Amino acid sequence: MSIPRISQKELNKLKQIPTTIISDCLNRMNTMHATIKPLFEPVKIVGQAITVQGMVGCNIASHKAIYIAKRGDIVVFDARGYLDTAVWGGVQTIAAKKRGIQGVVIDGSIRDKNEIKKLRLPVFCKGVTPAGPHKGWSDNINVPISCGGCSVSPGDVIVGDEDGVCVIPLKQVKSVIKYSIETAKKEKEWIKKIKKGVPTTKILGLDKKIKEFKIKINK
Repeated sequence: MSIPRISQKELNKLKQIPTTIISDCLNRMNTMHATIKPLFEPVKIVGQAITVQGMVGCNIASHKAIYIAKRGDIVVFDARGYLDTAVWGGVQTIAAKKRGIQGVVIDGSIRDKNEIKKLRLPVFCKGVTPAGPHKGWSDNINVPISCGGCSVSPGDVIVGDEDGVCVIPLKQVKSVIKYSIETAKKEKEWIKKIKKGVPTTKILGLDKKIKEFKIKINK
């Protein structure tokens, strides 16, 4: 299948935006579970998804996905959340680096942790185990998947950093960029006011809610 591509200009804009702001702009939707963490920090990935749907403990399709992906793409692997068998390791990482893949997001476990860290390929995963994969079941590539509690379609934009991973559906890329830039500017103004001593409750309009919810305050 042919994946629709967004412009490099749009990707560059998204690289300047943290996942925290993107998550806020998506109303906390399309934010992967907190259990999916980067293997090392600092880290930042922004690219389009090549999806892999794997059976439990099987990683056949991930090998093929490496050679289907374009430079700068991100492999997103639905490993069914299974942790006791690694579906990504050092061999795939070397191949992925050679192909120019930007990063990997896995709803499962990896192995060869130190080797991957040395290679500096950004990998987000749920766990680490020495137990290797098998290659006995069928997998799928570039189909809609679920990863970290999020629906991911081929070509969706993946943004990952130290705080986690967000998924931006293709049809929402332009609006997310627009609102994220506006939100970032707004936050800068908040910070200026906070540094001048203005209470956050006033800046965020929380004083009214404190009264409305009749929050008990003992002084």
